[in-house]
Amino acid sequence: MIKTNVKKAVCFGLAVAMLAGTAFAAPKKNKKADPYKNVEKQKDPKTKKVYDFKGMEIIIADWWTDGDRPAASKREEDIFAWHEWTNKTYNVKVKQKAMMGWGSSPQFTTNFCLTGGDENYVIIIDGRSANVGVKANLFYDLSKITSVNWKDSNKYDQGVIQKLARGDSFYAFNWGKPEPKEGVFFNKRLLEEAGYNRDYPYDLQKQGKWTWATFEEMCKKLARDTDNDGIIDKYALTTFSSTFAMGALSSNGGSYVGVDKNGKYYNNAGSEKSMEAWNWIAYMSQTYQQPQTDEGANWDWFYTAFVNGEAAFLVDEEYNAQPQGKFGQMADDFGFVCFPLGPSGDGKYKTTHNTNMCIIPSCYTADRAEKIAKAVDLYLEPTPGYDGPDAWKEDYYPCFRDARAVDETLQLMADTPNPRFDTLISGLDTGDMIWGIWGGWVTPMEAYENSKNVWQGLIDDCNR
Repeated sequence: MIKTNVKKAVCFGLAVAMLAGTAFAAPKKNKKADPYKNVEKQKDPKTKKVYDFKGMEIIIADWWTDGDRPAASKREEDIFAWHEWTNKTYNVKVKQKAMMGWGSSPQFTTNFCLTGGDENYVIIIDGRSANVGVKANLFYDLSKITSVNWKDSNKYDQGVIQKLARGDSFYAFNWGKPEPKEGVFFNKRLLEEAGYNRDYPYDLQKQGKWTWATFEEMCKKLARDTDNDGIIDKYALTTFSSTFAMGALSSNGGSYVGVDKNGKYYNNAGSEKSMEAWNWIAYMSQTYQQPQTDEGANWDWFYTAFVNGEAAFLVDEEYNAQPQGKFGQMADDFGFVCFPLGPSGDGKYKTTHNTNMCIIPSCYTADRAEKIAKAVDLYLEPTPGYDGPDAWKEDYYPCFRDARAVDETLQLMADTPNPRFDTLISGLDTGDMIWGIWGGWVTPMEAYENSKNVWQGLIDDCNR
């Protein structure tokens, strides 16, 4: 299960929103004067009249939304009021709510798409249902929906549209900015003590000079023996192997699994760019990673190490910045930058997006699918007052100690759709490559050779 589905803090509202649009509860009745009386109502180009869905009820079905919870902020109150106005204006009832558990989600999706029913659903899925659904023709081909501008990158996540594309056809969508994932947290005090400006990684990133090479230079200087006993006691890096590996692969133009123009998957873990990343991962883990000295420590011991100021860098996902999360009580200030650029990458700072997908069941008629898609499209119109190009940032600012993390780093992460495809291959375990390389037990090429036949079988099965 994706971690962000269970976060409860301030940042949770937006992080979960990025998984499948914003999860909105039923709005309270607004008895005040209509604040949207000057908003132009959209008209059906066929009838030239304001859209009228005849009271149609549509559920955006997920496994986490409490459809009756009260608004948690002024912003949510305004969004709820806007959705109420939208539903009333277009004579429709769109709402998002939990209709299944996470564990039962694949079965719920398959059952409904096969048998149909009176309910009008947009169903949120993850990788467990994705390719199975496309292969079994369970999902409606969204390229046939003509009333929605799916190419509007300000409204729809283009990375998600790419994930289940097959030629000109595509079967999944999502809205809003993609959820930020892995980046590099840095301890400003430790940087300063080592002779760096506290915001040096930000400055490098802004200049396009935040690279593997400059990262290594900093690590070399940040690994220090502060009490002169001959043993390193301030480490450059403490991190989780899989997160570091994902960042390194992506930053160098590599990946575990790629997809061609026909939507066919292929094993990309042994490509030249990926192998260059694997060799660097092995070097960094053996040279600069803080060793786990306590054999009885929890698997996430490295978080405690970073919070306690034992290491300068932590490669991890954005959600840990939430005030009530792991870094909430951290005494030192921290910053957050993208993973540094690899030598063979495309020169763009990014993160790997693994956002959930929304599908429309293929059992619906063309007319019914068109109405559902358009009604949801209207429901997703930006709330007046929160529709500026930077409005999405407001929920992130409280999560960080400085604005540069949001205005610079998260902006870069949002600008480049970079979908992850290995999570769509059922049974594929990226640990087959990661664990041995990170631990130094096998070389990258040995890890690839040991796993490639199993991976190829899983990929072939998915492509059939």
